[in-house]
Amino acid sequence: MDKIKDEILEQFIRLQGLLHRYHTQHFMEFGPLGNSHRGQGRMLSILKLKPEISQKELTYLLDMSKQGLAELLNKLEKKGYIKREPVEEDRRSFNIKLTEEGAAVAGEIDVSSNVFKGEIFGMIGPNGVGKSTIFSMLTKLTKPSSGSIKVAGFDIGKQDDMIRPIIGIVPQKLSLYPLLTAKESKV
Repeated sequence: MDKIKDEILEQFIRLQGLLHRYHTQHFMEFGPLGNSHRGQGRMLSILKLKPEISQKELTYLLDMSKQGLAELLNKLEKKGYIKREPVEEDRRSFNIKLTEEGAAVAGEIDVSSNVFKGEIFGMIGPNGVGKSTIFSMLTKLTKPSSGSIKVAGFDIGKQDDMIRPIIGIVPQKLSLYPLLTAKESKV
């Protein structure tokens, strides 16, 4: 049993090293904006989905300290990617707006996610951030405006017949027709 634990631990350490190498190379190639899950890239990814947002909402979404958020906002504002405007009711608070230059940079950020075989994937977030749009693209109800989506290695839009049998979606509100069987509803 100890041999198995040691072997698993060794594999995790190797995986951690490979991930660190990947992130270092990615950072060297794309800089601080290259990672849509950290720092400036994360902030621009959120602003890409919602181009105008209050500082309070952003603090909540990013789960950051006010000081950390202020540092990120200063960096993005110096680069001309965002603009801060004071809120009329409370001059201590700001609305953050994505500039045209910031929108161009945000459009280049790779917002991607991997769901591995056997995993159950769910999305949560406030209204208007794109959850329904992503699921509409996954089910081919709408087309992506840019980029590509792959499910189990199959391209959406090119290999849809291979994708439909392997995905399942449970919406928040079920719309079942009373005269259809469960199997008929599935199709």
